[in-house]
Amino acid sequence: MATGFTVLSLTDYVNEQSRELLTALQFENETASYANIQPGVKSSAALQILTSTPIPQDGSTCAFNASGGTTFTQRILSTSAVKYQDTLCFRTLEAKWTQLLLKRGQKYDESNVPAAMVADLVAQIKAQQETADWQGDTTSTSAYLSRYDGLIKIIAAASGTNVATASTWNASNARAIVKNIISKIPAALKGSHSVKIFMGYDAAETYRQALMDANLFHVPAGSGNQHGIMAEGSVHEVVPVHGLDGLTASSGTSAPFIFALDPDRNLYLGVDSPDEEDQAEMWYSQDDQNVKYSFRFRRGWQIAFPSEIVEYANS
Repeated sequence: MATGFTVLSLTDYVNEQSRELLTALQFENETASYANIQPGVKSSAALQILTSTPIPQDGSTCAFNASGGTTFTQRILSTSAVKYQDTLCFRTLEAKWTQLLLKRGQKYDESNVPAAMVADLVAQIKAQQETADWQGDTTSTSAYLSRYDGLIKIIAAASGTNVATASTWNASNARAIVKNIISKIPAALKGSHSVKIFMGYDAAETYRQALMDANLFHVPAGSGNQHGIMAEGSVHEVVPVHGLDGLTASSGTSAPFIFALDPDRNLYLGVDSPDEEDQAEMWYSQDDQNVKYSFRFRRGWQIAFPSEIVEYANS
């Protein structure tokens, strides 16, 4: 006689409060994976930045002389409340081939939601967030971009950044533009492997092809995409992110689309917490007999040291 629980005949349950799902939505996007996560930001918080200036002195005397100092500054990291919600009426699937997705009987609950549907839902939200992480603007008329300000707006508005410009980004200019971007990296950061060059996949493909056409094979052996490319003659990796796709024709000081920066020092993602008030829920609603989902979280971005960032825009 069998002992213990036998559950092989049961449909896998969709967790009503899936922390793993929320974690995937918040932190696994391309750009977010490079960021410093600042939890507990329910509205705004100050990034505390200190700069020390120790001064060497003549050490041949016994006197004590204080010199130098430490300066504290702040940059405010603000987050916005974001939610995704919908109602799923499985009865609308009965008349089409989609009936094959449904179990027998007339009671449909969250266990009817196919894993592929949940995976696609999460993938679509992550793609939207990746774009908003760079292109977000609270004044935008787009529902996909207006929830919070993205890094393009934040960096373009910051004073003290290093600006590189050229007339047009194309295959003929790409190598010269990247060289110019590298030349603008502050002297204290030159030669730092931590400084990376972020651009869209389309821009990275243009640069990759320009290197290949010039017989400069900077692409790792066996690589068939833009990942792993080192900027020509430098230690700086080109990092393609979909959040910067489609911007190579834009122009003007408010529309940079290539950035050289050290993400460890300069990218800060503010969130609340995936473990408490934030929830990823999917449940069967008894009152209207529909399945519903609700994803709630807070999200926002800030940089720490504008003077260490190089931004490029077409003139």
